[in-house]
Amino acid sequence: MAFPFLTIFMIFIIFLFFRFSTLRKKQDEKINNFWDHEYDAEHTPARDISNLPYIKVPLSNFPLDKWDDDEIRMIEDSIRSLSEKRILNLTGKTNTELKLEYGTANLNVMSEIGENFNDLAVLLTDYGKALMQKGDFESAANVFEYGASIKSDVSSNYMLLGDCYIALHQERKLNTIKEQVQSMHLLLEHKIISYLDSLVPNTEDFEMSHEPIDSEES
Repeated sequence: MAFPFLTIFMIFIIFLFFRFSTLRKKQDEKINNFWDHEYDAEHTPARDISNLPYIKVPLSNFPLDKWDDDEIRMIEDSIRSLSEKRILNLTGKTNTELKLEYGTANLNVMSEIGENFNDLAVLLTDYGKALMQKGDFESAANVFEYGASIKSDVSSNYMLLGDCYIALHQERKLNTIKEQVQSMHLLLEHKIISYLDSLVPNTEDFEMSHEPIDSEES
């Protein structure tokens, strides 16, 4: 009776040995690939970044100076200042990827350019929300639509845009937002889609009872 048990036990041990060997080999390959990429990145010559497709902030499309409100003026001033800087959507790119694409010497400046995009995405969300609080849903929608056009990764940009479409009786545009969000594979994609779906049954009483979500939930 002990012989079959011993055989099964030995087979199980052999299976574990080969399993762990395979996993360790894959892990070693990942580590080696990382260091190979890092070595290549460290030796990548600087690329000319003067003519990259930098994002141009369309200030003329925004309702600048329309509202006598300190918060809105502060946001608008920040957007004006940021519009003079170089901006690129580098969301999700690692330092190694930035060095491989633009050269090691450009790492710091490309990191700053990417950070400018992050700042812009947050400012656009804050700006649109402030306009919504003034009841200016059309202007707010324009701001959020621009955020969507540059592929902002701030989840509330898309949820607040949905709020604006409901307020403007443009429910048909909700599908467009959902399609874009799904194509971008955002971290909070499921939450955004669920929120947009929840807006449709509430179209009749939205303007009386619906409160915009807080942009801090991005």
